[in-house]
Amino acid sequence: GMMKTLADELSDTNVRVNAINPGATRTKMRASAYPAEDAHLLKTPAEIMPLYLYLMSNECVAVQGQCIDAQPK
Repeated sequence: GMMKTLADELSDTNVRVNAINPGATRTKMRASAYPAEDAHLLKTPAEIMPLYLYLMSNECVAVQGQCIDAQPK
């Protein structure tokens, strides 16, 4: 709801508003929080970066107010 509200409020500007849920990602913070987890089963930040780059590109100017899972189940 927050992303849709912000997108509506900023609709007359060049600002695009979306949120990304990165999911379980192989980071030091994740390893600290879940020490028994096999980190090699998780995607790296570099593997989910294409979604971030896509949302920052001109290709997706129509994508607004969305919450997107970087690792859909």
